[in-house]
Amino acid sequence: MKDKLKNSMWMIAEKIIAVFGLIFVTSFVAKYVGPTTFGIISISLLVFQFLQTVAYMGSDVILLKRLSQNKASGIRLMISASVLIVTLYLALASVGMVIMHEEMSSQAQIFIVAAAIACLFSAIDLVNVFNEAMLNAKLNVIANVIGLTISLTIRFVISSWGLDPAWLALPIVLATFIPFVIKLALFRRYEGALHRPSRKQLKAYSRYMLASGGTLIFSVIAVALYTRLNQFSVSYFLGVKEAGVFSVALTLSGAWVFLPNALLASFYPAFFSERDPKRAIVKIQQLHLLVVGVSALVIAAVALLAPPFIHYFYGPAYQDAVAPTVWLCLGAMFGLLSSVMDRFIIKYNGYAYLVKKTFFVLLICLVSSAVLVPLYGLTGAAFSVILTELLSFTLLNYFFAAQPMFTIHRSFFSPKKIWFLLNDAKTLR
Repeated sequence: MKDKLKNSMWMIAEKIIAVFGLIFVTSFVAKYVGPTTFGIISISLLVFQFLQTVAYMGSDVILLKRLSQNKASGIRLMISASVLIVTLYLALASVGMVIMHEEMSSQAQIFIVAAAIACLFSAIDLVNVFNEAMLNAKLNVIANVIGLTISLTIRFVISSWGLDPAWLALPIVLATFIPFVIKLALFRRYEGALHRPSRKQLKAYSRYMLASGGTLIFSVIAVALYTRLNQFSVSYFLGVKEAGVFSVALTLSGAWVFLPNALLASFYPAFFSERDPKRAIVKIQQLHLLVVGVSALVIAAVALLAPPFIHYFYGPAYQDAVAPTVWLCLGAMFGLLSSVMDRFIIKYNGYAYLVKKTFFVLLICLVSSAVLVPLYGLTGAAFSVILTELLSFTLLNYFFAAQPMFTIHRSFFSPKKIWFLLNDAKTLR
């Protein structure tokens, strides 16, 4: 338990620095370039983050599970996965750049290229997953903080000196390139050189990744779409300017998610290695309580502080982001709870079920977004997120027959059961 909490504290420390730096410097940049240009930057990153997610094929979950069970095998799988991810991403990104090249202005094209390069380094940064699985998030902190500091310093200089906004492409790339290089160097120092698997091993691990990831690929694509669909809807129905405003709401509403995610990441390896089904259910219920407890405090704070914060740091042009920010925090909580349930399903090899589930999640998001955004604007987009994540967390999980999914949630209506979960913290070890 001590090692897990220590690992979580390192992850939390990193994210606190990242969040505060990102919010304050990004707000300065957003105020400087205005909602329209800021919207272009956000959309460019959005597109290639989507392509990155598709190429990733759920590698983080697959690697975390393998590394938790067999470190040596996990490292070989990590190297093979990197080769596969690079190949897929370059193919997808090339198509994306061609399509976006025809639709965007010359200034926007600079951000398109920068976003493509930045997401490439983010996609192949599998050492990050290795460090989390080995409860050694301290190395991720060192790398990410250095990269973040350099990137945000350059952004601040560009904005404060009034330089051409096109220069903002540089820190976009450096934000992922620098951490990638540092993590790789630290990995080689502590684990030794990365030895390329034999051709036979490479084929075997690649087939495994394609088999596991292939089962998840539709789910991955659907998740990548529905988590970004509302941004696309806002851009389509309301315009690029509103997309910039909504991007601010998404940034602020998701800024706190690092806290429960850091705690969850440290406990997931123990959860995946738990062989007793009853204890596994208790652990997943305790992780639910962890998410709800942290989220309740954050949502209350955001409701009080969002109006003055956005007005002061972003300016009157972004005042419409206040209401969506508060609502999106609730959606973020349901999203976290949904991800916990997905890990539970993956533990019992429910990959095929996740594909089916995610299809309906995408359908719900598509319909709710198409209806609510034109009717209620930015707040409608936030409502779409809440509805989608709520159903993803609850109803759409209950048809997984391999485990008593509804029982997991029904227990929370019993005060006696909640008291037991709070007091039986040792099961998280």
